[in-house]
Amino acid sequence: MKKFVLGRGGTQPFPIADSKTRVSREHALLTVSDDGRWILEDLDSVNGTYIVDDNGELVKIKKVAIQEFTRIVLGDQTKMGFTFLAHHVIEDDPSDYRREFRHVMDIHSQALREKADLDEKERKKANLRYLPSIISALIGLLLTFLLPSEMKPYSVSFTVIITTLLTVIVNKTAANKKGLKRFNSHYSKLLLCPKCGRLLTENDFNNQMCCACQAHA
Repeated sequence: MKKFVLGRGGTQPFPIADSKTRVSREHALLTVSDDGRWILEDLDSVNGTYIVDDNGELVKIKKVAIQEFTRIVLGDQTKMGFTFLAHHVIEDDPSDYRREFRHVMDIHSQALREKADLDEKERKKANLRYLPSIISALIGLLLTFLLPSEMKPYSVSFTVIITTLLTVIVNKTAANKKGLKRFNSHYSKLLLCPKCGRLLTENDFNNQMCCACQAHA
């Protein structure tokens, strides 16, 4: 079993500078058991201990089981707080972020797969925009042949009503961007450099390196 006191005066294998004033000297305790369980506990810190959960949301904790690559936030996410992935406490070399960077790259690969699925759904929705015109043309053609001559003047009005209703329904369906917004919001909180916390770009992932701090896979 390994135990690490996290803080400006902690026992973690990497320094937390005194300039991180939102971090207490003994802020939290991280325990890694021999069977692979990770437990994070706040040590009555002044500004609190947080984790970023699987949904990318910041959650304040007292004592909680976490994963090896859970993002831990001491104090807050400003320059006066401190953020890191739990795995970093077991790195022999504190300057080595390769394993953590590869973990973020795995999340990025998952994001690309989900984005491809979203794009395919949006493409299908876009094709629905042509549906009202096609249906109205067919209805108009059928009414022209089927209705008696005295009823044909009403066919135009009926076709217009059906077309309008279909257009409203299809436009609501096709214009629904909530899925894309949720996608962007979710992954913008997870695709962060494990060293400097910057949101990584597609260029960073292609180069497998953060252009700001040079952390790499």
